[in-house]
Amino acid sequence: MSAPTQAAVTATLGTRLGRRPLRTRRPRATDADLLFDAPGPRGRRRILVASVIATLVIVGIVALVLHQAAAAGQLAYPKWRYFAGASIVRFFGRALGDTLVATGVSALIAFPLGVLLGWVRLGASRAVRGVVGLWIDAMRAVPMLLLVYFFLLAVPRMGLTLPYFWMLVIPIVMCSSATTAEVFRSGVLALDRGQTEAAQALGMRHGLTMRLVLAPQALRLMLPTLITQLVTILKDTSLGYVVAYTELMYAGRLIVQAARVQQLDVYLPAYVIIAVIYVVLNWLLGALARLVEARTR
Repeated sequence: MSAPTQAAVTATLGTRLGRRPLRTRRPRATDADLLFDAPGPRGRRRILVASVIATLVIVGIVALVLHQAAAAGQLAYPKWRYFAGASIVRFFGRALGDTLVATGVSALIAFPLGVLLGWVRLGASRAVRGVVGLWIDAMRAVPMLLLVYFFLLAVPRMGLTLPYFWMLVIPIVMCSSATTAEVFRSGVLALDRGQTEAAQALGMRHGLTMRLVLAPQALRLMLPTLITQLVTILKDTSLGYVVAYTELMYAGRLIVQAARVQQLDVYLPAYVIIAVIYVVLNWLLGALARLVEARTR
């Protein structure tokens, strides 16, 4: 029996038995498929040529930078071997641990606080919504560096002394919680309006509707965004350089100063290593966000 005839018989038997014929599963359309038309043969050739040219330009720039660094003696082996010492490795390890602690504590405070602020902005009275909205807009507009300087320079003049750790964490929490609040509010508003109407038809108040129906779905939708927000928080911890908190950037500064005592300039190797650490950490967080997004679709 040929393949088309066999498929027709299978479909007929399935219909007689009260079952629907099997349908082939179409591949899910991606965001790029929805926003852009698929390029034709000429378009693909142009994209390939542009990609090759861009790659050659990037390789050329990297080669030029390496050539200039080698000419200036920045690629000399003793400068890089300096970072293989046990004391330097341990110091970098402690700085990495302090960076991760600041990131984790900031996230543990900022994310619940942001959800609470978004919740209040959605369901409180008009006056409370106005105050919370003003606070969120202000924290999203003010540069975080300005807040760090406020806690470093202005707060001690008020007679309040904070540890360096909290001089860094509090500004991060203030800005990140405002961003999280807007993400939560956008997630709730993106849900189908019919769910709220159905809950109200069942006699559920706004608070109960938010707690049992809307908030769980919004949190599920915003979970990949929260993980991505960790990347921003991790990078913001580099402002610990300003308040002398021993995160990676400040540790690099101390290592450079210590090496100068030994007549060794390790400025470039120190910050290249720090950049590589940040790239690896952010790549891991980005991969985790993509994995969670794929699982929650």
